[in-house]
Amino acid sequence: MCPPLIAAIPVIMGGAGGTAAIAAGTAAAITPAAAVAAAWGTVATAATVATSIGGTVMGAKAQNAAAEQNAASANSAKMINDQQINLQESQLQEKAAGEQIENARIGTMNSARANLAATNSGGILNNDAIGQSIMRQGLVANTGITQNLGRQTAQLGMDRLQNTNNAQSRINSVSAADNTATGLQIAGTAASAYA
Repeated sequence: MCPPLIAAIPVIMGGAGGTAAIAAGTAAAITPAAAVAAAWGTVATAATVATSIGGTVMGAKAQNAAAEQNAASANSAKMINDQQINLQESQLQEKAAGEQIENARIGTMNSARANLAATNSGGILNNDAIGQSIMRQGLVANTGITQNLGRQTAQLGMDRLQNTNNAQSRINSVSAADNTATGLQIAGTAASAYA
């Protein structure tokens, strides 16, 4: 039989001990309920702590995933920008080489004309000075092309460095979760719940 029913038997039967029996039965009935309520409170606290810890862990995982995705996107963007710079550098080198070849062709053609003109006019003694002047003009032009290419290549190198810095800055803008901080937050949640 359950305790309340046992406590009610003397009342049903009557007598002075009935009131005392009712009080004892009521106390017996409340005590298990209080114990159940306390147990449910402990379970509820444990569930709240577990939920809070789970949220902290999930938040850390989400932060790590966001940091990884951001880093991958930053590195991909850097790679594309570097490929464009490499293409631009190749085009500049091809253009410079073409200009130097054209200068050499023009110099050779002008030198041949000067030789022909000198031969036809009888000015053979001045031919060396004219030929040297033509060669010097070609060398000056090619030196200018080489220097210009060097400056453009140096600028492209600075652009590559800027791409690296931009990618690193973008990576740094989204940090991964700090394991120590996450662990301390979990420990703090558990400690405050059971303090």
